[in-house]
Amino acid sequence: MDTLTALADEYYDYVISSNPTDLMWGGKLENLDKWTSLSPEASAERVARLTEFESRALALELGDDKAALALRDIIATSARSAVYSEKWTVEVTALNPRMGLVELIFSFVAGFPLSTAEHGRLYIEKLRSLPTLLTEMTGVARMAADEGRVPLARHLADAAGRVEDYLATPAGPEERLCAQPAPKELSEDEQAAWRAERDEVVATVVRPALADYAASLRELEKVGRPDDKPGLCWLEGGEDVYQGYIWANLLIEKSAQEIHDLGLAQIARLEEEYRELGAKVLDMTDVDAIYARLRDDESMRFRTPEAVVEAAEKALEKAKAAIPDWFGILPESDCTVEATPYGPVAYYSDPNVETGKQGNVYFNTADPASWATYELESTAFHESIPGHHLQLAITAEKPDLHKVQRDIGNTAFIEGWALYSERLSDEMGLFESDLTRFGLLSADSLRACRLVVDTGMHALGWSRDKAIQFMLDHSPQDREQVTQEIDRYIGLPGQALSYMIGRLEILAVREEAQKRGDFDIKAFHDAVLGYGSVPLSTMRRNVLG
Repeated sequence: MDTLTALADEYYDYVISSNPTDLMWGGKLENLDKWTSLSPEASAERVARLTEFESRALALELGDDKAALALRDIIATSARSAVYSEKWTVEVTALNPRMGLVELIFSFVAGFPLSTAEHGRLYIEKLRSLPTLLTEMTGVARMAADEGRVPLARHLADAAGRVEDYLATPAGPEERLCAQPAPKELSEDEQAAWRAERDEVVATVVRPALADYAASLRELEKVGRPDDKPGLCWLEGGEDVYQGYIWANLLIEKSAQEIHDLGLAQIARLEEEYRELGAKVLDMTDVDAIYARLRDDESMRFRTPEAVVEAAEKALEKAKAAIPDWFGILPESDCTVEATPYGPVAYYSDPNVETGKQGNVYFNTADPASWATYELESTAFHESIPGHHLQLAITAEKPDLHKVQRDIGNTAFIEGWALYSERLSDEMGLFESDLTRFGLLSADSLRACRLVVDTGMHALGWSRDKAIQFMLDHSPQDREQVTQEIDRYIGLPGQALSYMIGRLEILAVREEAQKRGDFDIKAFHDAVLGYGSVPLSTMRRNVLG
């Protein structure tokens, strides 16, 4: 019979050894020289092992120990989630131009806290082995295309174009793939030699492999799907695969139609809030007119990357000062704001207590004018405090949590908390003005629309254009923002559902706790965050008993 700790140790070691690519998000140094194998054989092996781990976790008899049950639940549900996520991962996710594997590499390849000479050696090996990953990825994609599963032609063209644009820039120490700092324990001469080797490997090994990768995408583009069939439901067996992705991201059972209808209801509720705030701030109550004003008023746009970062840092400092009144457990790790031209519009990388890495919030400022001044605060609170940084730093710093609880998350809990934090920030009085509170509503509109368009495309057969138009009709996002969002959902089926579903569940648990009397907001938040990234059902049990 397994013991819980032994099983958790085994599971953690397996996860980080079998999927090292995901460790880039946190700049972790385990398996530094490796990438996740995408071959069908490796995928089948992972499915078998993960299924076994789920069964072993569910077989444990743990009584009513909340801490033990939380750890058990994370093992079982994350293993099952990973099994669902293995299905069609290359042809659906990895090639996506917005959130695909190459974008992940560009975003995080330079973020490792290298210290020793061995770290430096392993990092160089990671660069040298990148061509194998790219070749494996395109090989799987070609096999899938032969079986009728291929991404949108548009997405293949965009992904190829992004790589081609990168290769058109000069090779050398100024390029993104040469931005990783040298190991800090090396001497100055050793660091210079390491940088020279890094730059040579990128120039002679990585860049040619990227050129071959782009050429392969151009070939696949010729058989890519049209824009009117972006969803999984257009592929044989796709409806079942999508339902698996829904569970993988939510860890609870909900049908696509149920989620679709919930999104429509949320949008209707939000329109009433727009009318109320619009009358107060803009002297208008017509929702379409409010959307147009927020979308088109050029005075509500940033002009420089520096201005975006400055505004985010100001919001973060306000939040840092306020959180002692709302949380009993506070993070020790700091959080910094950085501009980047890569990846999604904003994202977070959590701290690592063992390496000393701090938390980082990245804002994509390739086009600063894409950021509305009224929406910046809400995004900053979501990504930093009281959102992702507070949540994940607390988790990273709790010594009583197993590494499984600290390092293996689930989307609905993590993103649900961050979206809950946006509304919480309003309760905390953090928004600078009523105008910036439109950012709160805009963010809610985005997440409510996601419930409709994600299910619309992947379960109900919506076209890409129909999904784009729906979001334009029901949010103040501009066409460029909406287009990027829709392309993200096409390549990450189900992921976008987790934000609003998670937030609504956290709010439901809070409302039930408040009805019981003697409600303390600090105790509530500490109970929600105190067990790591647990499934929503486990969070409910931890708070309500």
